[in-house]
Amino acid sequence: MPTIFSPRTALIVIDVQNGFKLEPFSGMDVYPNLNTVIENIASTIKAFRAASLPVIHVHHASLQDHPLNPTLCPAGFAVLPDAAPVGDEIVFVKNVNSGFIGTGLEAHLRAAQIDTLVILGLTTSHCVSTTTRMAGNLGWPVFLPRDGTAMFERAAAPGSEKQFDAETMHEVALAELHEEFATVVTTEEIISGLKSVSAE
Repeated sequence: MPTIFSPRTALIVIDVQNGFKLEPFSGMDVYPNLNTVIENIASTIKAFRAASLPVIHVHHASLQDHPLNPTLCPAGFAVLPDAAPVGDEIVFVKNVNSGFIGTGLEAHLRAAQIDTLVILGLTTSHCVSTTTRMAGNLGWPVFLPRDGTAMFERAAAPGSEKQFDAETMHEVALAELHEEFATVVTTEEIISGLKSVSAE
Protein backbone atom coordinates (compact mmCIF):
# COMPACT_ATOMS: atom_id res chain seq x y z
CA MET A 1 0.00 0.00 0.00
CA PRO A 2 1.45 3.43 -0.89
CA THR A 3 2.26 5.87 1.89
CA ILE A 4 0.00 8.92 1.61
CA PHE A 5 0.25 11.94 3.89
CA SER A 6 -2.20 14.62 4.92
CA PRO A 7 -1.61 18.38 4.65
CA ARG A 8 -1.00 18.34 8.41
CA THR A 9 2.04 16.09 8.31
CA ALA A 10 5.29 17.34 9.84
CA LEU A 11 8.88 16.20 9.53
CA ILE A 12 11.01 15.97 12.67
CA VAL A 13 14.76 15.93 12.00
CA ILE A 14 16.68 14.53 14.97
CA ASP A 15 20.32 15.37 15.82
CA VAL A 16 21.86 15.57 12.35
CA GLN A 17 24.98 17.09 13.84
CA ASN A 18 28.68 17.04 13.10
CA GLY A 19 29.58 15.20 16.31
CA PHE A 20 28.58 11.89 14.73
CA LYS A 21 31.44 12.31 12.27
CA LEU A 22 33.99 12.89 15.04
CA GLU A 23 35.68 10.54 17.51
CA PRO A 24 34.71 8.16 18.95
CA PHE A 25 32.02 7.69 16.29
CA SER A 26 34.39 8.18 13.36
CA GLY A 27 36.23 4.97 14.26
CA MET A 28 33.12 2.85 14.76
CA ASP A 29 31.10 0.56 12.53
CA VAL A 30 27.96 2.36 11.32
CA TYR A 31 24.92 1.10 9.40
CA PRO A 32 23.58 2.10 6.93
CA ASN A 33 26.34 4.16 5.31
CA LEU A 34 26.26 7.48 7.14
CA ASN A 35 26.81 9.64 4.06
CA THR A 36 23.97 7.89 2.23
CA VAL A 37 21.67 8.35 5.20
CA ILE A 38 22.49 12.06 5.33
CA GLU A 39 21.74 12.32 1.60
CA ASN A 40 18.38 10.63 2.20
CA ILE A 41 17.63 13.01 5.06
CA ALA A 42 18.45 15.97 2.81
CA SER A 43 16.18 14.60 0.06
CA THR A 44 13.31 14.16 2.52
CA ILE A 45 13.74 17.67 3.88
CA LYS A 46 13.72 19.02 0.32
CA ALA A 47 10.52 17.10 -0.45
CA PHE A 48 8.76 18.45 2.65
CA ARG A 49 9.75 21.98 1.76
CA ALA A 50 8.52 21.49 -1.80
CA ALA A 51 5.17 20.29 -0.44
CA SER A 52 5.03 23.33 1.91
CA LEU A 53 4.86 21.05 4.94
CA PRO A 54 6.57 21.91 8.23
CA VAL A 55 10.14 20.82 8.90
CA ILE A 56 11.00 20.80 12.60
CA HIS A 57 14.58 20.43 13.81
CA VAL A 58 15.70 18.93 17.12
CA HIS A 59 19.33 19.36 18.14
CA HIS A 60 21.08 17.64 21.02
CA ALA A 61 23.06 19.70 23.50
CA SER A 62 24.74 17.05 25.62
CA LEU A 63 25.49 17.82 29.26
CA GLN A 64 28.11 15.06 29.32
CA ASP A 65 31.64 14.77 27.93
CA HIS A 66 30.33 14.03 24.45
CA PRO A 67 30.93 15.26 20.86
CA LEU A 68 27.48 16.95 20.97
CA ASN A 69 28.33 19.06 24.03
CA PRO A 70 28.13 22.67 22.75
CA THR A 71 30.58 23.97 25.35
CA LEU A 72 33.21 21.24 25.16
CA CYS A 73 32.88 20.62 21.43
CA PRO A 74 31.21 23.45 19.50
CA ALA A 75 32.26 21.88 16.19
CA GLY A 76 30.47 18.66 17.12
CA PHE A 77 27.31 20.44 18.20
CA ALA A 78 27.14 22.18 14.81
CA VAL A 79 24.41 21.02 12.43
CA LEU A 80 25.47 19.26 9.25
CA PRO A 81 24.83 21.59 6.27
CA ASP A 82 22.52 19.11 4.53
CA ALA A 83 20.10 19.34 7.44
CA ALA A 84 20.46 23.00 8.40
CA PRO A 85 17.25 24.92 9.15
CA VAL A 86 16.16 27.56 6.65
CA GLY A 87 13.79 30.48 6.93
CA ASP A 88 11.38 30.25 9.84
CA GLU A 89 11.80 26.50 10.46
CA ILE A 90 11.63 25.97 14.19
CA VAL A 91 14.48 24.43 16.20
CA PHE A 92 14.16 22.74 19.57
CA VAL A 93 17.25 21.99 21.66
CA LYS A 94 17.15 19.01 24.00
CA ASN A 95 19.49 17.65 26.67
CA VAL A 96 18.15 14.09 26.81
CA ASN A 97 17.21 11.41 24.30
CA SER A 98 13.61 12.40 23.66
CA GLY A 99 12.77 15.45 21.59
CA PHE A 100 9.67 15.89 23.77
CA ILE A 101 11.44 16.27 27.14
CA GLY A 102 12.39 19.78 28.19
CA THR A 103 11.29 21.30 24.89
CA GLY A 104 8.14 22.85 23.47
CA LEU A 105 7.82 20.20 20.77
CA GLU A 106 4.55 18.63 21.92
CA ALA A 107 2.86 21.99 22.49
CA HIS A 108 4.03 23.20 19.08
CA LEU A 109 2.67 20.12 17.29
CA ARG A 110 -0.68 20.37 19.09
CA ALA A 111 -1.00 24.10 18.35
CA ALA A 112 -0.24 23.47 14.67
CA GLN A 113 -2.82 20.63 14.62
CA ILE A 114 -0.26 18.20 13.23
CA ASP A 115 -1.85 14.78 12.76
CA THR A 116 1.01 12.69 11.34
CA LEU A 117 4.77 12.65 11.86
CA VAL A 118 7.77 11.55 9.85
CA ILE A 119 10.79 11.14 12.12
CA LEU A 120 14.37 10.64 10.94
CA GLY A 121 17.93 11.48 11.97
CA LEU A 122 20.50 10.05 14.38
CA THR A 123 20.75 7.56 15.92
CA THR A 124 18.32 4.67 15.44
CA SER A 125 18.54 3.08 18.89
CA HIS A 126 18.85 6.27 20.89
CA CYS A 127 17.26 9.64 20.18
CA VAL A 128 15.31 8.56 17.09
CA SER A 129 13.88 5.57 18.94
CA THR A 130 13.08 7.49 22.12
CA THR A 131 11.39 10.34 20.28
CA THR A 132 9.44 7.91 18.10
CA ARG A 133 8.26 5.90 21.10
CA MET A 134 7.03 9.03 22.86
CA ALA A 135 5.35 10.36 19.71
CA GLY A 136 3.49 7.08 19.32
CA ASN A 137 2.46 7.05 22.97
CA LEU A 138 1.26 10.64 22.68
CA GLY A 139 -1.06 9.61 19.88
CA TRP A 140 0.68 10.53 16.64
CA PRO A 141 0.98 8.07 13.76
CA VAL A 142 4.70 8.01 12.96
CA PHE A 143 6.47 7.00 9.76
CA LEU A 144 10.15 6.17 10.10
CA PRO A 145 12.34 5.70 7.00
CA ARG A 146 14.77 2.82 7.59
CA ASP A 147 17.36 4.51 5.34
CA GLY A 148 16.87 7.90 6.97
CA THR A 149 18.49 6.87 10.24
CA ALA A 150 21.68 5.03 11.18
CA MET A 151 23.20 3.25 14.15
CA PHE A 152 26.68 2.53 15.46
CA GLU A 153 28.05 -0.70 16.90
CA ARG A 154 27.53 -1.30 20.62
CA ALA A 155 28.95 -3.51 23.33
CA ALA A 156 26.49 -5.58 25.35
CA ALA A 157 25.50 -4.52 28.85
CA PRO A 158 27.67 -5.62 31.79
CA GLY A 159 27.49 -9.37 32.32
CA SER A 160 28.05 -10.21 28.66
CA GLU A 161 31.12 -10.05 26.47
CA LYS A 162 29.13 -9.76 23.25
CA GLN A 163 29.66 -6.98 20.72
CA PHE A 164 26.75 -6.10 18.48
CA ASP A 165 27.55 -4.86 14.98
CA ALA A 166 25.86 -1.72 13.66
CA GLU A 167 23.54 -3.53 11.26
CA THR A 168 22.19 -5.73 14.04
CA MET A 169 21.64 -2.73 16.30
CA HIS A 170 19.86 -0.82 13.53
CA GLU A 171 17.61 -3.69 12.45
CA VAL A 172 16.64 -4.72 15.98
CA ALA A 173 15.75 -1.10 16.84
CA LEU A 174 13.55 -0.85 13.74
CA ALA A 175 11.93 -4.21 14.49
CA GLU A 176 11.02 -3.03 17.99
CA LEU A 177 9.46 0.17 16.65
CA HIS A 178 7.57 -1.19 13.64
CA GLU A 179 3.82 -1.68 14.17
CA GLU A 180 4.24 -0.81 17.84
CA PHE A 181 5.28 2.85 17.80
CA ALA A 182 5.71 3.57 14.08
CA THR A 183 5.48 2.29 10.54
CA VAL A 184 8.92 1.62 9.10
CA VAL A 185 9.15 2.59 5.43
CA THR A 186 11.82 3.85 3.00
CA THR A 187 12.87 7.33 1.95
CA GLU A 188 11.46 6.61 -1.50
CA GLU A 189 8.07 5.77 -0.01
CA ILE A 190 8.09 8.97 2.06
CA ILE A 191 8.90 11.16 -0.93
CA SER A 192 6.36 9.37 -3.12
CA GLY A 193 3.67 9.84 -0.46
CA LEU A 194 4.34 13.56 -0.33
CA LYS A 195 3.45 13.94 -4.01
CA SER A 196 -0.22 13.51 -3.19
CA VAL A 197 0.01 16.47 -0.81
CA SER A 198 1.83 18.61 -3.38
CA ALA A 199 -0.91 17.87 -5.92
CA GLU A 200 -3.71 19.19 -3.67
